[in-house]
Amino acid sequence: MKITLTTLVAAMLLGACIGRVDAPPGENVEAYVPIYASATALENIEVTTVRSTTKAGKIYAYGNYIFQNELYEGIHIIDRSQAQPKKIAFLKVPFSTEVAVKGNYLYTNSVSDIVVFDIANPLQPTVVKRLKNAFPAVNQEYPPFSNVFFECVDPSKGIVVDWVLKTIPKANCRR
Repeated sequence: MKITLTTLVAAMLLGACIGRVDAPPGENVEAYVPIYASATALENIEVTTVRSTTKAGKIYAYGNYIFQNELYEGIHIIDRSQAQPKKIAFLKVPFSTEVAVKGNYLYTNSVSDIVVFDIANPLQPTVVKRLKNAFPAVNQEYPPFSNVFFECVDPSKGIVVDWVLKTIPKANCRR
């Protein structure tokens, strides 16, 4: 199969369109906007009162308890010792998306860190270890979609932890 010079040049020109846009579309365009978190916000881990589930994630059964991930927020602690399971606390872990238990330890992530809790007393989980940068950094310079407009990342605003589709006055990047 022959690749002509014209085909090769066209492919190169199309590839050059990725990145900053010189002439973005008109005003009020639908584009992805980065959600930022500061490094200090990631350290804010605490046990709080029960809350409703809005973005349910994975669950893990442990003895008389269920741990249910609330995506990007933390972990619901649910007592299942009675016929009707009942939420008893919420473990706030910013940007948590995973949960696992082994022995008396609960493991979860907070962006690229692993946070380990002692749950011998599930009503009072305590942080025993935080493994910084345990997961490779995910490229957050652009949203995980192709052929979309987005607001370019500003590293001075913090770490990009998510992307949300919004109508904004002007999109200055495209992927």
